[in-house]
Amino acid sequence: MALPIPNLDNRRFQDIVDEAKRLIPHYCPEWTDHNVSDPGVAMIELFAWMTELLLYRVNQVPEKNYIKFLELIGVKLEPPRSARAPVTFYLSAPLLVDCTLPKETEVATVRTETNPAIIFTTEADLTIRPPTVLGAYTRSARRDHDNEWVTHELRRLSLPNQSIKLFPNPPAPGDAFYLALEKDHSHHVMALVMGCENAGGAGIDPSNPPLEWQAWCGGLSRWSPCEVEHDGTKGFNVDGEIILHLPQMAQGEFQNTRAYWLRCQLTKAQASARHYEISPEIERLFRVESRGGSVGVRHAITVLDETLGESDGTAGQTFKLLNSPILARDQTTDYLIVKTPDGESERWEEVADFADSSIGDKHFTLDGLDGTLKLGPALLQPDGSVYRFGSIPAKGSVLHFSRYQYGGGVAGNVSKGALSVLKSSIPYVARVDNRQPTLGGRDSQSLEDAKLRAARSLRTRTRAVTAEDFEYLASQVPGVARARCLAPGAQPGDPLDPKPGQLFVIALPDVKVPSAQTTPEQLLLSAELRRSVLDDLNKCCVLGVRVEVRPPTYIWVSVDAKLRGPEQSDPARTTRIRELAEEALYRYLNPFTGGPRGDGWPFGRDLHLSEIYAVLQSIPSVEFVDEVRVSIQEPGNLAGSKPAPPRLEVPSHALLCSAEHTVNVV
Repeated sequence: MALPIPNLDNRRFQDIVDEAKRLIPHYCPEWTDHNVSDPGVAMIELFAWMTELLLYRVNQVPEKNYIKFLELIGVKLEPPRSARAPVTFYLSAPLLVDCTLPKETEVATVRTETNPAIIFTTEADLTIRPPTVLGAYTRSARRDHDNEWVTHELRRLSLPNQSIKLFPNPPAPGDAFYLALEKDHSHHVMALVMGCENAGGAGIDPSNPPLEWQAWCGGLSRWSPCEVEHDGTKGFNVDGEIILHLPQMAQGEFQNTRAYWLRCQLTKAQASARHYEISPEIERLFRVESRGGSVGVRHAITVLDETLGESDGTAGQTFKLLNSPILARDQTTDYLIVKTPDGESERWEEVADFADSSIGDKHFTLDGLDGTLKLGPALLQPDGSVYRFGSIPAKGSVLHFSRYQYGGGVAGNVSKGALSVLKSSIPYVARVDNRQPTLGGRDSQSLEDAKLRAARSLRTRTRAVTAEDFEYLASQVPGVARARCLAPGAQPGDPLDPKPGQLFVIALPDVKVPSAQTTPEQLLLSAELRRSVLDDLNKCCVLGVRVEVRPPTYIWVSVDAKLRGPEQSDPARTTRIRELAEEALYRYLNPFTGGPRGDGWPFGRDLHLSEIYAVLQSIPSVEFVDEVRVSIQEPGNLAGSKPAPPRLEVPSHALLCSAEHTVNVV
């Protein structure tokens, strides 16, 4: 069958005449004679006939011409994006010296008969360090306590009948046990091996003790939670080991000791019925070991020093890389190397186009979709001279590309635990695992999608006038997840309301794993990103407008909920319900994945208590939601919270973020 031809405008002669007659009362009310004998109506019919001829010609424009028009206005297909996630490398045994896993170490999924292996590469070096404990302390949360800080001597445990109390007696919420570590163990897998037989605390639920392990990260959040992979002590009740995944750490000073700090703190659940009646103790054994570490990976395969070909000395040469699509390049490591016939090596720089390139500039362009590399063209000028847009490699020069990565796409969005194959052979590494699903993978933009977005690209190409223009352009800056533009009058009566001639652009920085619980450090708007957004907007804004780029105001919300599960549920099922409920809360109250549509909590959208009930009620196996309390909490401050009203008002420049959620399943 014939290919369908798009009809760009289906109006006919009579449609145009009728539309023009309907506009007469608006533009010329004194014109009352609309009969065909009127000279004015005759003029309308004449122009309608001419317009119909033009529309006929417009409808004959083929699809290829439309696509070429898009190229002329600079519309390009967006390249694919790589899925990212942290991957954990586990050591075969604790080491006594540092172990470094180099950048671009490859891990992959298991290859099957029908599916090839999906390869990921690490984005940074990972150094796993053996821990050295400088000291151990107990701190009471009660200011009236006689000894707010108690120093422990760990060497006492090697003596008979010696033990260390982790918390004051009686234990209370906020009491904590501190460990001072000499070195930075950010993103390490840490094992705490301890003897707790006959010295544990009674009264708790061993599968859900009222404890939280935290690491000092400085800044606004101060203490960040550690993920507990395994608690073999069952809440300090039996001998065993606790496996922790540490977050980003920073040096801090407590008790005149400057170190990297790890602590175990009693949560608010200590005030419930299932709590420690007396402080648990450590006896006979206490040892801290590094069992591995985590580092970010992305779906990419690295190619080093690929030969492209030999230059023939002419302008406008094209070469093609062997693999595509090409991912985003790093100008410091990914560049073109031209080896001249006399043996010299020249480094060439990638540019978006040759518009600003002159005869001496060593520039090239690279199409990330098909891997085509182009050198600068030469154009004949009216006076007969030839103008070169960029330099030309000498004839006989050999072209190499130093490094590039290819891959990306939705195929990289693999499930939790799928990355289990270590492609690179590394001593002392026993296994690898991704404890979170990889996210963010996206295929290259389709042609149909580009045609739909062409209107917006053309509308905001050279200037920003409306608030939507500023938001669209700010969101196109790499590193910005979402943006909101506040114009004068957006917040009447608010001292933060912009003044006439002033605009506030609120930029939300992107994070690698948006579905996980975010920390204040991840949401900081760096000076470099702020400057990048401001520079791009200043190029497009109209004269007389002063633009300021600001971070959002974050409202940290904590939910304390009680759920009713099915009768006669075993502890494993109850724990699973609690995990699903907490995961749903962290996902819903999230600036990246939250809100009703799942694309991030909208700027300025209020939170209703009924929404929390709806989220929790949708969890499988939940009979009903017994009680929900919502509070506004300062990050890192256990006692700095205040109750939230049934309708929490959110300013137009603010977003909701999850603090610590507590879910109890009965």
